[in-house]
Amino acid sequence: MLKPAPLIIFLNDLKDPRARSNACEHKFIDILIIAICAIMSGAETWEDIESYGHDKKDWLCTFLELPHGIPSHDCFYRIFCVLDPEALEVCFIRWIKSYFPMALPLGESQTDIVPIDGKTIRGSRGKGKRAVHMVSAWSSRLRLVLGQKKVDTKSNEITAVPELFEIIDLKGALITADAISCQKSIAAKCIEKEADYLLAVKGNQETLQNDIQAVVESHWEQNPVDQPCDHFAEQRNTGHGRHEYRCCWVFNDLTLLSTHTEWEGLKQFGVVQADRTIDGKATTALRLYITSKAMTAEEMLTATRIHWEVENNVHWMLDIAFNEDACLTQDKNASENLSVFTTVCLNIFNMDAANKGSMKRKRKRAGWNNGYLAGLLNMYIFGEDSNSNANDYPRA
Repeated sequence: MLKPAPLIIFLNDLKDPRARSNACEHKFIDILIIAICAIMSGAETWEDIESYGHDKKDWLCTFLELPHGIPSHDCFYRIFCVLDPEALEVCFIRWIKSYFPMALPLGESQTDIVPIDGKTIRGSRGKGKRAVHMVSAWSSRLRLVLGQKKVDTKSNEITAVPELFEIIDLKGALITADAISCQKSIAAKCIEKEADYLLAVKGNQETLQNDIQAVVESHWEQNPVDQPCDHFAEQRNTGHGRHEYRCCWVFNDLTLLSTHTEWEGLKQFGVVQADRTIDGKATTALRLYITSKAMTAEEMLTATRIHWEVENNVHWMLDIAFNEDACLTQDKNASENLSVFTTVCLNIFNMDAANKGSMKRKRKRAGWNNGYLAGLLNMYIFGEDSNSNANDYPRA
């Protein structure tokens, strides 16, 4: 079974941010591990983390030192306030990268589609303060978050996305992103990182949008009926009272776009039409795209659908299964660090393919069943093996 290197290796590289760490009552690594265990077990606030520690103290003592017992919720909060978020993000990404050597080699016909999207942590909003906004990269093949980056308070995703690209491995991947990331600088960064891009086009690229729309409308006038081929594909889905018809047209003649030379690596453009009928109400949406990867219409249609995995498997999970916004943490460092820890827990549960069930059910089970949580800790945090001292690891 594929798995990353033990997270503890990378956590131990983090510098204790306390000025007089040697004089502190609580060990830095104990605080980090308790926080991970608590979040995996359903904790949503600093008080929850402390309560979890007290309720599970006897069990935690079997593998943590805890020289002065369980830290207070204020102690957890202060540590997360002073912990360097960039150092923690690097720790997280190094851990995920340790998965790659075995997991990512792909054949020539296979591509890892990596959707990029941002999420606002609403609970971090304070009086006169903007909420923390995180941009995440999701691997559709590994089913894991590859990395995330906070958007600077004086900037937006346009600057954060290239910074995220600098710290994660993207070679050979197809990057998909919403219209806010449809920027020449982001397209060029994808090519620089030896990846391809599939970017949605809207009004922020008005000339490009108008050119694509003109090509599409002309094609429709000349070809009122299309047959499935490399340049046209359609898909139908029915379920839960919803009927969906999606179709896609791709075009290769870049000379029809007046700004095509300004987009690094551009090879195609296309349009996806989505018709939905839900409870008798019909809607139609048209989405325009540019891409540096030569694709059939079927492949583009599939890639645009996979893009929504970052919403369903990351943002929705963080909002619903982890209730990320419940922790009203207005300190930016603490909010960002807590988001990284929550994403670590999300990835661990996603890697736990042997145990079926929803994300909420897995969190509940981790809180109820020490054996289940110990198994996850040993597999992904401590990396227990047959040559290790058994007393160093969690037990049921």
